[in-house]
Amino acid sequence: MVTKIYAQKSYKTFCKNAEKQQYKVNVSIDKIKDGVIVNNFSDGFGIFTADGKFVETSRQFRGVRSQFVPKNIPENPPYVDKEVVFLGNVYPHFGHFLLEHMNRAYALVKPEFHDMSVVLINNYDLKEVPAYVYGLLEAMGIRKENIIILNTTTRFKTVYVPQQSFNIPFFYADSFVDAFECMAERTNGKDYEKIYVSRAKLSSGKTYGEEEIQNIFKRNGFHIIYPETLPLKEQISFMKNCRVLAGCAGTALHLSLFMPKGGTVIQIKRNKKIKDNFFIQNLINSAKKLNSFYVSGSVEKVHTSHGSEMPQIIGMTKYMREFFNDNGFAYNQDEKIPNDYELEQYITAMKQFKSKRGNPFFYNVKKIILKLLACFVPGRINRSRFRKYMKRLLGIA
Repeated sequence: MVTKIYAQKSYKTFCKNAEKQQYKVNVSIDKIKDGVIVNNFSDGFGIFTADGKFVETSRQFRGVRSQFVPKNIPENPPYVDKEVVFLGNVYPHFGHFLLEHMNRAYALVKPEFHDMSVVLINNYDLKEVPAYVYGLLEAMGIRKENIIILNTTTRFKTVYVPQQSFNIPFFYADSFVDAFECMAERTNGKDYEKIYVSRAKLSSGKTYGEEEIQNIFKRNGFHIIYPETLPLKEQISFMKNCRVLAGCAGTALHLSLFMPKGGTVIQIKRNKKIKDNFFIQNLINSAKKLNSFYVSGSVEKVHTSHGSEMPQIIGMTKYMREFFNDNGFAYNQDEKIPNDYELEQYITAMKQFKSKRGNPFFYNVKKIILKLLACFVPGRINRSRFRKYMKRLLGIA
């Protein structure tokens, strides 16, 4: 695999250090007779044996942290005489569900598990299950009636617990990609080998200047798609035969999971602060054996983090120009990107942000304070609720 970075030295160092922390693991599947799947909502979730021992393979990691594990399980929970596969929990964000809650789905590709019911814990107590939860599993051939969304702690005849095969930002297993390749195999593919995934039609979080950059890709043979406007199966169908995928950093590039192995991903960095989602995309690319290009494209006036609420703008940086020149892209060397219109739109958006959130410096200070305080709150759900409360209190949400 080839990895090439078109960016300043500090970003290259960041990427190098992030890559050093990443590694491949082997995974297995535990069989728990009379397993109890516990959903105590904000008090935690997980799987326990019949004699009350926590099943470690059900621990859900993000980095070095895991979910809050209940101290006690309810007595005499309802019993279901079924063999089931534990998949994880329902998560209200497509990108994170794709990476962190489909990371046990490799088990469903195996013939012995394919027709079993699968269990997802609704520990966020969502009133409506996001459509992509059913869509991804149905794309694998899992029937909707075999998908159990668990609100109540329940004992099952047997619970199969696949080990987590992907953990941001540290590790992946080769089998992580099996579920996504299964979905691609079951989908009729489009005929485009080069695709650019655009953020231009997002309802929020638009990247200013992107349409001018994507037009250069278009003139060089890339087909432009807007993933959020397409049904899930169609998004997968575009990826099935894609050999080169380009776009700004974000969830859309995670669709590379449905590409054939050995292709190439071109990620445009849309923020100026050093840290971005390199470690996530690089893990995906490593698991899929994809070549990687990371190109610094930000020309923003106020430096932002990757997922910032502040407006972001990209353009013809010297790194973008170097990437185009090295890879034989035809483009107008004298074209001003971003143009005056995009710059004006960006300036207007920044004024609107300041009127709503105040000075960007103090906004960032508040976010740092919130991040530090959240470290002392145990459990992912509790931390999430704490962050939402503090964001309202500090005026950053």
